[in-house]
Amino acid sequence: MDAMDAPPGLTPLRVDGVDVGWLGDDWLARALESPTPFEMRDGALCLMPALQTFAGRSAALSRWGEQARLRWDLPSWRDERMVVHDAERPLFGVERALLRPFGLMLRSVLACGFTLTAAGPLLWVARRARSKPVDPGLLDAMVGGGIPGMDGVHATLVRECDEEAGIPEALARHARPAGSLEVCYPTTYDGLPALHRESVTLFELELPPSFLPMPRDGEHEAILPMIPNEALASIEAGGWTRDGAQATVDLILRRGWMPAAAGRTTQGD
Repeated sequence: MDAMDAPPGLTPLRVDGVDVGWLGDDWLARALESPTPFEMRDGALCLMPALQTFAGRSAALSRWGEQARLRWDLPSWRDERMVVHDAERPLFGVERALLRPFGLMLRSVLACGFTLTAAGPLLWVARRARSKPVDPGLLDAMVGGGIPGMDGVHATLVRECDEEAGIPEALARHARPAGSLEVCYPTTYDGLPALHRESVTLFELELPPSFLPMPRDGEHEAILPMIPNEALASIEAGGWTRDGAQATVDLILRRGWMPAAAGRTTQGD
């Protein structure tokens, strides 16, 4: 997202000359409340000039994040560091719960799973746990997750396949790239307006008929088999994550399991 795409009414978060996030007035006021590593310069929220390295920025944001968590009793704290990039250049690490308040980009992977049977294709659709802080109880692609720290796309995919669906590495490594998508929509965090931004690397994974994916780590409450018509009907009815719905429709169309004109409209478009 650049200045041409700037969400109206939001203030950019600028790091090393790059606009990497976007804040509403409520979170801007919190960011500037002393003690803080932030200051306003040229209409943007910036880190103090002394913070010019990845390690320095990350340490300062970690300290501020811990102070903010205690000061406002912030919910859904994950103790999971995500790295914010300028293209492929890492700028800083930050607690995952702070991505939405600062409108920072979450980099993630998503894999649609399917099995080819004598009766036709079956899609494996996850029902997200109702305890999840984001999109609780919604239907989603089979597995997915944010890319933490300096991990790579494929390492994250293999780990998420194992943790969320019990898929061993030998099967997970057969996943095929299926493009990418970017998601951006207004949301809330701690009752205040926030912005969800996500860059998703997509995969598709064919599973053998002898293998049954099963939820393992509590992220999903179930993994359900659906025929393509059933999946498209449920997407039209709502109750899916935006990226999961789009990835599932794209898989069905790409594989030719429905006429190209059917089911093209996805939730949230």
